[in-house]
Amino acid sequence: MKSNIKILPFLLVMVLNLLVGILFWLIFVKAGERILEYAFWTNDTFILLLIIFLQIFALSLISQLKTIILKKDKIIFKNLIFPFLKKERLFSYYDFSKIVDEYSKSGLHESLWLFKNGKLENQISSFYYSNYKKLKFEIKVQHKGKLKINILKQIYYKLGGKL
Repeated sequence: MKSNIKILPFLLVMVLNLLVGILFWLIFVKAGERILEYAFWTNDTFILLLIIFLQIFALSLISQLKTIILKKDKIIFKNLIFPFLKKERLFSYYDFSKIVDEYSKSGLHESLWLFKNGKLENQISSFYYSNYKKLKFEIKVQHKGKLKINILKQIYYKLGGKL
């Protein structure tokens, strides 16, 4: 079974990356040699750090766009933009899974989180996949119910925090 990526989230991520990339290019490349000067970094430090953060954030969104292929006993995550970046895991690799409600401006999205050693290893969101319910049903990992947490806890787990 193969995942079906929704078009709108894909386009949103691509447009966001394009806009941040253009901003990054205008400030760092178009500035020329000025970026090597001390004054460039002392005058606009906050703005530069903000733009670097935005670029890292935009690139992290691209890394979440994955094609998911479910085989009999394993799951394969392939990066949509760079298909040579893939990760194969046996279902037995994961300890358990939990359902999490993720909030966004467009509404509430359900997400399946896969845990290994108490840490979030992978996630599959209904925001990105049109066949999310089928994917969730086909993943043969012990399910431990719903995890009710706020956005700050979600960020904590996504950054490597233990459950």
